[in-house]
Amino acid sequence: GRQPRARVRWAQPTNQPTMLAAKSLATTTTRNARANVRRRTSSTPRNSRRSYRSNGGALNAQCCSILAMFDFKKQRFEPASFETTVREHSARMRTRGPDGSGYHGGDHFALAHERLAIMDPEGGKQPIVYETTGNAVVANGEMYNFRALQKEHSLPPSLTGSDSEVVLQLYEKFGPAGVADKLNGIFAFVVANKDGTDCLAARDHCGIKPLYMGKTDAGDVWFASELKAISDICDEVTEFPAGHYWTPATGLVKYYSPSWDSDDARPSNDTSNVRAVLQEAVREQCMSDVPFGLLLSGGLDSAVVGTLLKPIVEEMDMPFWSFTVGQEGSPDITAARIMSEHLGTVHHEYQFTTEEAFAAIPKIIYHLETYEPELIRSAIPNFFLAKLTSSKVKMVLTGEGSDELFGGYLYFRDAPDTQAFHKELRRIFHHLHNVNCQRADRMTMAWGLEGRVPFLDRNVIEEVMNVDPSYKMISGLGVPNADGTGRPEKCALRELFNGEIPESVLWRTKAMQCEGVGMDWVSNLQALCAEQVSDEEMAAAETTYPINPPHSKEELFYRRLFEEHYHGMDKFVHVWEGGCRAGGAPWENEAYTRAGLKNTAQLARGLGILDEDAVAA
Repeated sequence: GRQPRARVRWAQPTNQPTMLAAKSLATTTTRNARANVRRRTSSTPRNSRRSYRSNGGALNAQCCSILAMFDFKKQRFEPASFETTVREHSARMRTRGPDGSGYHGGDHFALAHERLAIMDPEGGKQPIVYETTGNAVVANGEMYNFRALQKEHSLPPSLTGSDSEVVLQLYEKFGPAGVADKLNGIFAFVVANKDGTDCLAARDHCGIKPLYMGKTDAGDVWFASELKAISDICDEVTEFPAGHYWTPATGLVKYYSPSWDSDDARPSNDTSNVRAVLQEAVREQCMSDVPFGLLLSGGLDSAVVGTLLKPIVEEMDMPFWSFTVGQEGSPDITAARIMSEHLGTVHHEYQFTTEEAFAAIPKIIYHLETYEPELIRSAIPNFFLAKLTSSKVKMVLTGEGSDELFGGYLYFRDAPDTQAFHKELRRIFHHLHNVNCQRADRMTMAWGLEGRVPFLDRNVIEEVMNVDPSYKMISGLGVPNADGTGRPEKCALRELFNGEIPESVLWRTKAMQCEGVGMDWVSNLQALCAEQVSDEEMAAAETTYPINPPHSKEELFYRRLFEEHYHGMDKFVHVWEGGCRAGGAPWENEAYTRAGLKNTAQLARGLGILDEDAVAA
């Protein structure tokens, strides 16, 4: 039956006007887009809100950080003292939520929240507390289908307008087991009952939003969005697994088990429905009451998102903002300019130097919470890109996740058959939470920016992973032959947008984040890192770091910086077998080593920045 209508209160807000801003080193704006900004600025906020809300958008959606503590053994009797502790540890994550802080607690539990206001900046405070039942929630992320769930399950009228409130509604109607699997979104949340004797914690289907769980010797249980919040207060810390929920009674329960994720699975669909599902995901993820934009890398995936986003932006009568990062003359900068001109975006660039990248490494490792070299290299340009973007908008859409669905990495060229191809997709998909998602979340949140990922929408994943892998197999480079042979990586996706994206971008060779932003900056960066490590330190690396010992001076330099902040937290660092993503594939590949892509010149194919003979793979 329907729940009784509950009164709601916002829990103890504290405004924190810590707004982060940055200036780009170089900014370009297309002429038509500049004119559109002048013409539309005055009406954008009102029209934007009306357009999103009419499409079922959340009024109070937000990305931020959460912290929760439960004294299940009831050993604490001074709530005021541990409220101070909880608030202090929550404040370590304030870059994730610079718009305000909230707290709710009792004698034996506490919930804390740092807020980045994306929807309804004047409201949307957390924790949300139902006064009639005493149940409360802190949530990080977006529940895109919250209105559909409220209608489908005849939930009571929303009391807050927040998409996070649907978690409480589902919890009170269906109990702990009936919440997480119904949600389509990006989230980590904790629900507490009135006196903190019971709780529910959950993380989204593939770990787009982070969550850690810790325990103290005294028996306290903690949850936090980032490791830094609890690494020094808990005696045992674990990463909360993606696609799971937890209660004191059940422990961890896996709720996300798609049919394609099985050794017996034989995907057999064609690609005819992929575009429609992706289009719907892009539309759903446009919920925002503040200006937003697109991270336009110059690659295929962001170009696809931009193509689907353009008519939505036009419907909303708002500027189309795009952002890219790289070094002058790099493949990404060049291709992003081509795509920006094609879409008519208000385009911004952050151009960085290798020396600037090297200087930023300590901050990047602190925010990224890893020492894995491939991930750090790819995070460096993301860090600068988020710095620029956060000075203009609070939310962006990205093309993240496509390669794990379509097999976009160049080592997939060597896949021997369709079964091996699909099996490798499953392997790297299950590492997303430690790699792509961790990089995208931590680098954007380091600057108070929210990134959304349409390719990792549950419905998109379901559709694409059930496509017959024969559509995804790689048999050539660049534009395929007239007879259908010679298909490049992600040809199944490229063909869906043939004629809508400039050919130099549509058929551009896949570049990982750290590869396309500059032709030789990684090798120069590695040389700078090596200068910081002595031969003696390198010789003792295996003794100093018995877990995942560094194989190069670059790796040792990163490890040293990690240990300064996260000593003893080695187990949280995902290190690829063989030292890189391709190293764990069940086939030999010639494309990658621990140091990165061997032939970066191929990434410039078709862009007119190198002689074409020099870019042959």
